[in-house]
Amino acid sequence: MIYTLPVILHFCSIMKDENKKTRLMFIIDGALINAALVLTSGIFLSGYIVFLDGSDFLVGILNNSLTWTSVAALFSFLIFERMERRKKLLLALLIASRLLVCSSVFLPLIFGKGTATLGILTTMVIAGNVLWGVYAIGASVWMIGSFPKESRNGFVYNRIFWIRIFFTLFTMIMGFVLDWSGKSYSGFLIVFLTSMVLSLADVYVLTNIKEQVNIVPVDGRFKPRLFFEPLARKGYRDFLIFIFMFYSSLTISSSFTPLYLIRYLKFDYKFISIINVISYVFLIVCTGLWSRLESRKGLMFVFKLTGLIAIVEFLIYGFLKSDTYFLLYLAPVFSGIGYSGFNVTIFNHRYELMPENNRTVYEGWFGAVLGLSMLVSPVIGDFIMNRLPVFQNIIFQYSKFQLMYFISFILAVGVVLFALKDSKC
Repeated sequence: MIYTLPVILHFCSIMKDENKKTRLMFIIDGALINAALVLTSGIFLSGYIVFLDGSDFLVGILNNSLTWTSVAALFSFLIFERMERRKKLLLALLIASRLLVCSSVFLPLIFGKGTATLGILTTMVIAGNVLWGVYAIGASVWMIGSFPKESRNGFVYNRIFWIRIFFTLFTMIMGFVLDWSGKSYSGFLIVFLTSMVLSLADVYVLTNIKEQVNIVPVDGRFKPRLFFEPLARKGYRDFLIFIFMFYSSLTISSSFTPLYLIRYLKFDYKFISIINVISYVFLIVCTGLWSRLESRKGLMFVFKLTGLIAIVEFLIYGFLKSDTYFLLYLAPVFSGIGYSGFNVTIFNHRYELMPENNRTVYEGWFGAVLGLSMLVSPVIGDFIMNRLPVFQNIIFQYSKFQLMYFISFILAVGVVLFALKDSKC
């Protein structure tokens, strides 16, 4: 007994160090891949499409393609739940996804600017993001399954803190790079190649993280009951309904925000990047605040309060025009404060609602519902905007866009207040 005690203590020390290493590697992973993703989505992807003379609708629909393509990943559990080891497949999906999206920057060198380039670009971006959607489900389950339940929330807050620092820095730097290049092709080439380098660095980091063995059912057969289990659970079903309604309400206008800022208001990338940085700064600073408030008031209190705060951004955007550009310094404050807690609590809350097994099915349904909201919203938004009145006065310069922001604000507030009233999520 005397001799075994040092051995046990040494083993515990190794396990503790291994856990620390795993936490650190997943934090580095999050920082690298999210910085890479932000450079090939949102304002940067929209700007690239505007540079290639893409239509307003194409800009709007591809702006959120990273999210809505996850609809296709709904059946990924058929693959993941039958695999004891998923790491090699996940790395292959990650590499293929990022190469497809990042290499789309080479298309103008081959085909020039025109319909062919835009068509191939759309195909590459959607295909790459579909693969990302499948990867993201498996990667999330891999990460969460690497830690005991009692330490997950703290880890998630810490990881997201560093993620926000990294993509803030890269957003700001690449915004200046684009303006320095005169919003030319060379600027977008630098941005997309930087994203590719960050993605490959992330692959290297992930190869050094140990994978937990997934327990595969003995029969390995497809069971419809397991597939529809997330919808059968009232708590998770209500959560999915909330997610669909909330993001649909916001995305009918936010899909066109990069287009509005770049093509219509003609703001510089460095100005837009600074605005994004303001949001990211509040995302970073307020993360700890919401973590402490959650420990005192509970996750659901923070979840709903931060949702209401984030929505104020859309009210402010409703008054945004060329001569009220200063409002862009205010809108990201509310966005950053709100989403600093809202995004984390969405992640933590859905894992609270999930059972310890069969998580890929639950993640698949979450991704599919979120993706569906992002897919249909630009179409609905475009339909509504084309039927809104066009006029100008002291408040409205581009009435279609501004009215859409007011509509988003009203709808989203209604969704959150309804959820608060009935405690559905």
